[in-house]
Amino acid sequence: MTAIAAVIAAACGAALGVLFTVAHRATAPLLGFDFPYGIVLGIAAAVAFLIAMRLLWETRWPSVGGTIGLLGAIAVLSFGGTGGSVLVSADAIGWAWLIAPTFCAAIVIAWPRRSIRGRSDAPTPSERGDTMDWPELPVEER
Repeated sequence: MTAIAAVIAAACGAALGVLFTVAHRATAPLLGFDFPYGIVLGIAAAVAFLIAMRLLWETRWPSVGGTIGLLGAIAVLSFGGTGGSVLVSADAIGWAWLIAPTFCAAIVIAWPRRSIRGRSDAPTPSERGDTMDWPELPVEER
């Protein structure tokens, strides 16, 4: 099941990478300034997608698959075409599109899974309805 999720995440990551590699240069005038909303939306969508893959599954494999699809699409489309045209130019926006998703993907994949065992709001034996008389642990040891 995890392998299927990783393959689907890779396909979704590739689609996201293709979409925003094409659209990362989009700008709109805002208060006399060309606001680069394409790069902002692209990075936000990539980060949200990778975080969702990490939080929805117990393992890292779907987030790894999504990362491979996303960064693979960005890498393939960043090469120059046969006529010399490029989708990702060597300027600040282009470098931001190459570096930011890579950096965020590394953080998301390396982020540890939150352990349920160490929760301080875990129910006590009396709250769980245990019939045995278990000794209460101090709060520090729960």
